[in-house]
Amino acid sequence: MVSSRPKPVKEGPLSKSKQARHVVGKVVRHVKVHPRGICSNQQTAFTPEWYECRSAIKEALRCYRRLLSDKDYRESISKDHGMGLERGKPSGIGQHMRLAKLVRCLGKWVNTAKQIGCVAGIEVGDGFHWRGELCIVGLHSEFQKGIDCITSLNGSKIWATSIVDSGRYDSCTRKVSSDEFTYCGEGENPSFCGFKKLKDQKLVGGNRALMNNMIDRKPVRVIRRFDNIGNTNESGYKFVYEGLYQVNHCWKEIRMDSGKYVYKFNLVKLEDHLQYEPQWKPSHDVVATAHRLCKLVDDPITLLAYMKALAFDATQSGYVVV
Repeated sequence: MVSSRPKPVKEGPLSKSKQARHVVGKVVRHVKVHPRGICSNQQTAFTPEWYECRSAIKEALRCYRRLLSDKDYRESISKDHGMGLERGKPSGIGQHMRLAKLVRCLGKWVNTAKQIGCVAGIEVGDGFHWRGELCIVGLHSEFQKGIDCITSLNGSKIWATSIVDSGRYDSCTRKVSSDEFTYCGEGENPSFCGFKKLKDQKLVGGNRALMNNMIDRKPVRVIRRFDNIGNTNESGYKFVYEGLYQVNHCWKEIRMDSGKYVYKFNLVKLEDHLQYEPQWKPSHDVVATAHRLCKLVDDPITLLAYMKALAFDATQSGYVVV
């Protein structure tokens, strides 16, 4: 009987993962990053807090849209929070105000404090289906008014935080270029006054707020309604956050169709690097380190040594070693 011996196995070079197992006795299996992480694009990198807020916004929108489409769920939430049941067929702005209230009862509103400037978790170009969605994420808290405002602590001054260009003043709102347009002030809109006699617009409310933005050089968020574009709601339109704009100048002119004075405001988009608050952007050192880590993902030995040498807390940039 011939004894059988196993054939010798040809030993090749160890893979990098095996080298790591031999050298340090531990393998870095995977490096998780945020979906739009720091290593993907240095210009659009944000802090972990910003991404947490964005996740909360997505959850709030999912909740809002489920309430809109699922009547049983809507009635269940209404009953749980002591709200009366719907009467008749829900529709229009009243329904969306009710949905927003239900989302608030569930504790899912985001960015609840009014503020001037960018909103955490929102990027330029983000789209929304309904006006109520703008409210629950903190972009624009008015359901019908085109100008949302904030008042100083002592109540002596008012500024505009955001405007919605919904096309109500088609004959007044004029787009000069992709980054500049003329916005008509609020009040005395002939499309909504019915048989009421039109009057001149006054420099009060939102008009005064926009004037103060111009004087104090405070930016205003701009949201535009677009019709017949991709991923719209059932009515065929959606709202898109266009970014922060500066009110450059204001003037008064006579409307040709009514013969009454209206206020107009020229707005110009801020440069890209001014669209987000510094508090939501990681420091240069963190970004540089994160880019270095991304390049070392395929080299676990060097990656682990690099992290130990720097005593780098990966969680501050959205990186988690598991």
